[in-house]
Formats: sequence, C-alpha cells, structure tokens
Amino acid sequence: MVRRILIRSLLATGCATLALNAGQAAAQIGVPTPENPTPAAAEAIAEAQTDSAPPPSDEILITGSRIARQDYAANSPIVSLSQDTIQNTGRVTVESALTQMPQFAGAFGAANGGSTSTGLNGGQAYASLRGLGSKRTLLLLDGRRIQPSNPDGSVDLNIIPDALIENIEVITGGASTTYGSDATAGVVNFRLRRNFKGLEIGGQTGVSDYGDGNSYRLTGTVGGAFDEGRGHAVISIDYTKRQRALQNERSYYTARQTTPGLSTIPQGTVLFGANLPSLAVVNSIFQGQYGTAALPGNAAGRYTGQIGFNTDQTLFSGVGVPVLNFRDPQTDEAYIVNSGTNSQQVNFGFNGSSLQANLSRYNVFGKIDYDVTDTIKAFVQFGYTSYSSLGITNPTLASNVYGLSVPVTNPFIPAAFRQVLASRPTPGGAFTFYKALNILGPRYQSYDYDVYQITTGLSGKVGIRDWTWDLYGSVSKAKFVNAQTGGASASATARLLNSPTGGTDLCAGGFNPFGNVTPSQACIDYISRRTVNSNELKQRTVEGNVQGGLFGLPAGEVRFAAGADYRFNGYGFTPDAALAQPDGTSDILGYSVLRPASGSVDTGEVYAELLVPLLHDIPLIQQFDLDLGYRYSHYNTVGGVHTYKADASWTVFEGLRLRGGYNRAIRTPSVGELFAPVSTGSVAIGTASATTTNGDPCDTRSSYRRGSAATQVRALCLAQGVPTGIIDSYQLGTAQVFALTGGNPELQEETADTYSVGGVIQSPIEAAMFKNMSLSVDAYQIKIGDAVGPLSIAQAFQFCFNSGGNNPNYSTTNYYCSLITRNTASGVPINPLQPLLNLGTFKVRGIDVQFDWRFGLDSLGLGADAGKIALNAAVSYTDQFKIQALPGAPTYDYAGSIGTGVETTAGTSHPRWKSITSLTYTLGGASLGMRWRYISAMKASARVVSPTSTTRGVDKYNVFDLNARFEAGETTEFRLGVTNLFNKAPPQVGDIEGTFDAQNYDVIGRYFFLGATKRF
Repeated sequence: MVRRILIRSLLATGCATLALNAGQAAAQIGVPTPENPTPAAAEAIAEAQTDSAPPPSDEILITGSRIARQDYAANSPIVSLSQDTIQNTGRVTVESALTQMPQFAGAFGAANGGSTSTGLNGGQAYASLRGLGSKRTLLLLDGRRIQPSNPDGSVDLNIIPDALIENIEVITGGASTTYGSDATAGVVNFRLRRNFKGLEIGGQTGVSDYGDGNSYRLTGTVGGAFDEGRGHAVISIDYTKRQRALQNERSYYTARQTTPGLSTIPQGTVLFGANLPSLAVVNSIFQGQYGTAALPGNAAGRYTGQIGFNTDQTLFSGVGVPVLNFRDPQTDEAYIVNSGTNSQQVNFGFNGSSLQANLSRYNVFGKIDYDVTDTIKAFVQFGYTSYSSLGITNPTLASNVYGLSVPVTNPFIPAAFRQVLASRPTPGGAFTFYKALNILGPRYQSYDYDVYQITTGLSGKVGIRDWTWDLYGSVSKAKFVNAQTGGASASATARLLNSPTGGTDLCAGGFNPFGNVTPSQACIDYISRRTVNSNELKQRTVEGNVQGGLFGLPAGEVRFAAGADYRFNGYGFTPDAALAQPDGTSDILGYSVLRPASGSVDTGEVYAELLVPLLHDIPLIQQFDLDLGYRYSHYNTVGGVHTYKADASWTVFEGLRLRGGYNRAIRTPSVGELFAPVSTGSVAIGTASATTTNGDPCDTRSSYRRGSAATQVRALCLAQGVPTGIIDSYQLGTAQVFALTGGNPELQEETADTYSVGGVIQSPIEAAMFKNMSLSVDAYQIKIGDAVGPLSIAQAFQFCFNSGGNNPNYSTTNYYCSLITRNTASGVPINPLQPLLNLGTFKVRGIDVQFDWRFGLDSLGLGADAGKIALNAAVSYTDQFKIQALPGAPTYDYAGSIGTGVETTAGTSHPRWKSITSLTYTLGGASLGMRWRYISAMKASARVVSPTSTTRGVDKYNVFDLNARFEAGETTEFRLGVTNLFNKAPPQVGDIEGTFDAQNYDVIGRYFFLGATKRF
C-alpha cells in the first residue's frame, strides 16, 4: 500500500511539474576521463567508475555528448577535480578550487567585498573559463541547468551542494549543440555522489595567520534504500560561515605609499572651476594671516588651485601647488601631507575595507530515486540555499558629480574663505564642495539570497533495440535583497547647507561641513539613509530525450540522440525609491541611480546527435569515430539560431588516442543584458600622470596633455566642454567616474567558433615505476563574435584621445568621444556612457598540458609497505587573448598582460603560463601533499595599447600549500593543512601601491585549516 501511494505521488508530481514548467537542460553526467586526470583526480576516477549509476542501458553518458556508450572516453578535453582536491584548498567554498585551475581566470569571488552600485555581485562567486566570463561558462548539476543567480545569466557557485560533490568535470570550448546557449567558453559539470548509504558528518574550520578570515563549516548527509531496494533517498545539510579579512591587518596594504592628487577628505575641499578667485586675495590670506610662501596662479592673476579647511576653520592649499598651512593631525584613514615634496598625498584605502566578505550560508539538498517498474525510473530532487554576505567599503564621498553645492549665505563659511569667494568674477555664485562623510561611518552592503530548485523526471527503455528515454521538468527561483547603509540623503544635506541658520532649525547644532567637525547625532541621523533593493530571477524548464543504437557498421554501431526542450527565464528588479527618483536622479550620495526593470526570455529547441564509427582495426587506426550534432533554437528575443559540431576520436593504438573537433556555439543575451535598468556605477579610470595613459586625458598631468599631440588634445578638451578659463590648470580630482550602463533590448546573439586538437598517451613502459604515467596535450582556439558587453569607459577615454590610433583626427564626432559628456562649468566628466553592445571579437588560443604519474616506492626496492607517490600537474599556456572593442577597431592582444578583460567580472589577468602541481605521499590511510601554484609575470595592459606606457605589470607568483590526511579507523578521517605556506605577498598591480588583484592572487596570506569526517 505504501509503495503504491509513493508511486502515485512520484508520477503525479512529475506530471504536474512537467506540465507547468519549461526550459532546457543537458544529459546525465558521465565519469571523468580516466586517461586524462588532473591534479588529485586519479583515485577519484576509479571511485567514480564504481559508484556511478548508469542509465537503463548500462551505458554511460559523457560530458559534452548526449549519446550513451560503453567507451567513456570523451572527444573534447575534460579535466576533473575530486572532492579531495576541493578540500585541499582549505577553503569552505568551491570557487577557490576552480580559480586555482589553469583553465580559469579569477572572477568575482570570495575576496569580493561588495559592489557600490547595483549590489548584484556581493558575496557571489563565479567560474570564468579562459577569462571569457561567467556568463559564457555554463554550469550544470548532474548534467542539468542550474538556476541563474545574476541577471546576466551567471550561476553563483554558493548554491552548489558542496557536501555531495563527487567530482567536477570541466570541458573547454563550445558545447551549445549539446547544451544550448551559454556554453561558449565551456561547461563546468558538478557530479554528485550517488547511492549514498549511511550517515556522514563533517566539519572544517580555518583562520588566517593574521587572526581574521575565520571559516567554519558543518555538513551532515544521510541516505539509504527503501521499499526492498526499489527506492533510494538522500538528504544533505550544509552550514558555512566565513568572516571578514581586513586590509589593515596586512602590511602590504597598510605600509604603502600614497598617490598625489585631490583628496575627498573629512575636512572638505573646494575646486573653483571657471569661477576662479583672485590670486592676490588668496595670497593676502596665506602670506599675511598665516605667514606662508606665495601661491602660484595663472597669467590672468587667478588662483587655480584647491582650498581645504582645517578643523580650526583656517585654510590650507593643495592640488598642483604646494600644500601650505595644513594644521590637522595626519591620519592614515583620510590623507597625509608629504612634507618632503610639499605636496598633498592621498590614501584611497579605507582601513576597515574587506579583503573577504562575510558569508553565512545554509544549503539543503535532497533526492529520491524510485524504480516505478523494472524499466521505468522516477526521481524528485530539491535544493534550497539561503545565504547572506556583508561587505564594507570606504565612507560616502561627496565628490565628482556628487559634489555638494554650497551657497555663499551659509553661516558656517570661515571668514577668510568669505574673502576668497568675494574675489571671484561671480562673487555670489554657489561653490562646489567635496567632502568625505566619515561622520556616517563606512558604507555597509548586506546581501541576502534565497535560491531554490525542484526537479522531477522519469526515464526508461523504449523497447526498440537498446533505446532509452528520459523526461524531466524543473522550476526554480532566486531572490536576493541588497541593503545599503552609510549613504547620505542629497536633499537632506542640501537643506542643511542652504539653511540660513546652517541647519540649526532642522537638527541640533546644525551642520558645519568646513573642517573635520563632528555634528550632533541628530544631524547625522537627519542625513543618513538606508536603502533596500530586491531582485528576482525565475527559471522553468522541461526537456525530453531519446538515445540508443541505430544499426551496425564494420567499425561498430551507429548511435544517436535526439530531443526537445523549452526554457523560460524571467527577471524583475525593484530599487529603493530613494535611488529611483521621479526626475531620474538618486537622492543618495555614495550610491547609484537605479531604475525598476523586468523582462523574460522564452526558448524552444530541438537537437540531434550522431556517433558514427568509421574505421576499426587497420594499420595505425585501432578505432576512428565521428560525432556529429545539430541544434535549432528559437528565442522570442533574437529569433532562430543554429549550432552544430563535428568531433573526431582516433585511437592509433592501445595507449595513444588523438582527438579534436569544431563547434559552432552561441550565447543569447540574458534577461539582465536585455532588460536591466540604466544605472550609474563607480568605474575606475586611474590617476593621470605623464608616464601612463590612465585618468582623464584632459588633466594637465596626463601624458596626453604633455605629449607630442598636446595641441590637438587641448582643442578636443575645449570642444568637449572644459572651460577656457581652467583648460591649462584643469585636473580631475578622482580616479573614478560614475558611468551609466544598462540593458539593451536590441542586442543579438553572440557566436563562437571553437576548435580543439590534442592527444592522450599512456605510458608504454611496463616497469612498475613508470607504467602509471599519462600525458595529455590539447590545443584550443575560441573565437567569439558580436560579443555582448559594456565598452569600458576607461578605454573610451583613451581611444577618444587617439590611443592606439583610434581617433587620429581628434574629432569630437568619434564614436568613443560621443560617450563622454562634461560639466561645462568644471570640465568634470558627467555620467559618461558604458553602453551594452554587440561589440567586436574575442579570440583566445592556447595549449593545455596535463601529466599524471603514480608509483609505489616498492618499485624502488623500499618494500611493499613503503607507500606510494603521486605527481600531478596541470599547465596552461595562453598564446593569444585578442580583444577588438568594435568592428573595424584595432585588435589588441592582451595575452601575457593584466588590467583589461572582456568585462569587469570576467577577470583581467591573462598570464602566458599558469600551472598547479601536486606531489603526494601516501602510506596506508595517511597522506602528505605539497601543491605548487604558479602564475607567470605579466605586463600592464596599458602597454599593449600604448607601448611607451611605463605602467608597471606584475611579477611572477609562486605559492606553496601543504596538506595532510589520516584515517582513525575505517570510518573517521582527519585533514589539516596550510595554504600559502610561506606567506607570499601578492604582487602589486599598476603604479598605485597597495593595489592587488584579489581574484587571482592570495591576498589573505598564510591560512591554516583543520577538518574531520565521520561515517556511520
């Protein structure tokens, strides 16, 4: 009776879900390729082969193919990471293991403290294959699509049930014929443990050498058979907590030089724009009242520098002139004055900034498999993840476009400064005031995520030959809320500044912005604001497949797979009302303008795949197979698209196999790329200097204004809106601009042509020491056309002013120049555009080499109980990483450089060489291992565009990790280790000291971890 009720329940649930939900997924995951293991994967391969549950035909489905077969060697290069490899990273989240692999580039991950704009990336972790971005890397769970966690289609690795991961399989290159859109860079397939029996409890903790970045993880998994073995159930619960790691605990962040320029500081500063004061009046104050030296000015007798305010209400000078009369104590948090060069020095780092964001995560995963009949199987699978992350950034800066406008009637204006204001050509004009609002404390951004996915399906035998079928449906949703504190209301601040009483009528004591004066708590509360934004993503999928053998040929059986699917993806974004004012502005200083948005994409697809064995057992050809595939997809956004593939496998003789092929892949624009709201975000452009192409080219300190084309540059700056009165003294007092970006409903699909060719050789040597050696070498090329992405505003500035020959006539109508608008009173760039477009072309080419060698020390005559040695190495060489920003624009090869990526979240590091090598000694139930992580030196990407640039690159990077395991009986295992054993500091990126690439280099420092697993 119980069994009949369960069967009816499973069938009803499956039919209901299949009827109501829609989408696309992929084939069941296969085992790793035994001839092609990667570090620490060799033993997991054998385990995976014995533990996997094949489909009804007793054949195996391979990653990258829909056809089940007994020969489980893949035609495409596949790497595999075992659960041991993940654990040996010492971290409690899986992105650490992936980022360290040579095939991946660092993207937003554990080190991300949070975005100060839309808040879509805070605490999330992504996988970016080949540096082409997480949205071009398709993530699967047991071969099926996962709920996206970001509007751009990226999947957050935090939602993967880590405790149940058996191994991770990675396939490089296009796989859209097999899996549909998004698999342009490749596929990452998380294969879960199957037929789990018993109870397993695990735990791990870790801490950095600096006493922060603590991590804790507890897992519990229970599973077993029921109903006389017809069913099997498993449930796993995972709790993870990760604490912040701070910049100011590490000497390479805090003991750094600082950068000269305008500071947005707690004391407050003023730049006068075109309404310049009299130099004589300024000097009468500084020389007559303060006893300083004279300050310089322009030929018209106007003062072109900066005025700052000491807390005692006296004035000091800065920016482009000596810093005179500075009286406040030096503080590392705000800025210092370098008396040796008599110039202002700015420390842009906030001491409380996070290297690693807080993370608190709960994950529950369950699955029931049931044999409905001898030939039909059913399953229901459920996953739920709830997690939160907290990031901290510097206090709100009222600067650049967010400068404060102060009227001359403000009663708190110091008397000396009133004289300066009165000497301007327009004495009654308001002035723009820049100030770090430290009184509000740092900006905190919290992110709360809830993600669930329910999948149910049926599979069985068709009754024709060995044909099998499967049908499944899935419904899922990701909802995340971003709360922001530390922002200031622009309107409330303006009311205080414009109040004839200085704000005493609005809050106790009023608001004196001049000098580092702390107002009353009532005034702080009056301007302080908390904002909340919410996002919701939905996915519904349904898919059916059939596969099996067709007929025999002399070289073997022709096999096929065919299927159809439907997928729906929806998106909705609701910003805080204060960030989306009716007039199109944001009322919050320090946070972006946002807009509500929503949209959806519907997809219907059909596909077919054919495996044709062509040759068998002839000289130099033991077996030669051809794998052909085709998929037609129709989207309600871009219409119909076609993908196809042709892969070949050639077994020359036992131990030598060659493989390769061609794939045409596509990636359609995601719901976020199509419908995301236009919003502003802080984008770094660097600080202008005579030796780099960074910063605003109109800045008088820049290499553009000081170069051979200075006259043309000056004319173009004037044409863009830099006032004539300040053109020869203009300086942009920030290293960032607030750029506009958003969705574009007119986007079309990306296309990718991917090629791979390689081979795998097993050792032909029979001697015990050398027989377990294997080597694989695979070359790949991925060329993506019409790539969707924002045109970097930093590049737009450079290209507008003819970097790389992009505007030889210095024309204002040049496309790049059309993205830049300026405040005609100050010359400051105002909301320049970062349009989301089908851009030019990305082309990545390289070679992967993998080596595995295992032998027992008894082969050296040390006895049968001497233990075993395993050496594993994965090495990647990047030959090309070409980016063409727009069709017809110059193409730049960024291979071997750092600083420019295909997009912000894709990673900007493109080393020629990247490798990870493991050496492990095993004796009985204990093992000791050492890992070596290597990234080659890279030049700055600025030197790719402008070879004369002197922007510094990064040095080569060698890091060593130590790990150990030992068993205490048959059911208990302990593990411990140290990552970054020698506490290697990350290399500095660029010319600003204290700047590091936290996604590719270990900024946390030496890290200790301890874990245990108990099985019952």
